Amino acid sequence: MSSNEPNYNEVLLQISTNLSNTLHTWGPSSHQYLTVLQTLKDCLREIDTHTRSSDHGPSGRPDSTNPVLDPDTLSLAMGFLELGK
Repeated sequence: MSSNEPNYNEVLLQISTNLSNTLHTWGPSSHQYLTVLQTLKDCLREIDTHTRSSDHGPSGRPDSTNPVLDPDTLSLAMGFLELGK
């Protein structure tokens, strides 16, 4: 990962922490919670777009610049999407 790319694990962990805090403070239908939930969705879209656009490098082989996501961090973030339904 180059130095100008975000560490998606850290970003997802921070968003998940913010979601947990807003959920317990204001509840699942609050503007605050829904705003942070939208931030999570946007971040996951960005990760997906980044992954799809760099699946293969110029050699046709898989590109090593794809973000490596920690499964536990991703699972935690995805759990909030289920709560948001």
